Amino acid sequence: MRISLMVLGTMLATAAAARAQEAAASNPCQQVTCSIVFDWGGGRTAPDADRVYGNPGDMESAFLTRLTDAGFHIVTSNPGMTITLRLTPQDRVLCDALPGVNPDYSCHTVGRGTVVFVANDSAAKAPSRVDITPRCSDPKIFPTFHQFGTYAAESVIYAVVNQGKGSRPQVKCR
Repeated sequence: MRISLMVLGTMLATAAAARAQEAAASNPCQQVTCSIVFDWGGGRTAPDADRVYGNPGDMESAFLTRLTDAGFHIVTSNPGMTITLRLTPQDRVLCDALPGVNPDYSCHTVGRGTVVFVANDSAAKAPSRVDITPRCSDPKIFPTFHQFGTYAAESVIYAVVNQGKGSRPQVKCR
């Protein structure tokens, strides 16, 4: 009985190591360095901070932090691959948590995004694009900038690194 427990432990350790190697092999920014570009569309810059949905800089830092935590090697110059997060701003968003008689639609946040990988080295293979569409329980509610950044990064990890296996990321809406 003791030998079979040792064999079982060895088999489990080998399987875990194989899964870790498979995840590392599917992470495009584990083998080469990557840079990140935030594209707000039409040559626009990030919008101003919003009093309810926060600062677009929070989205960018949440996206970078979550990818870095997942093993992505992010650099600012001479990347092997460029990751572009194309964002679609959502204007005229409901500001009130509980709208009353006179609802306020003067807030803004991100409505959706697309992540596109471009290999700067011909030897590297770029993954296919990842569409980021947060679904909130109420269609009038959107995630904050920080929540969107975290959700976008988790969607990239799910689609590219985990190759669609495991639990699909969920967005927390304000």
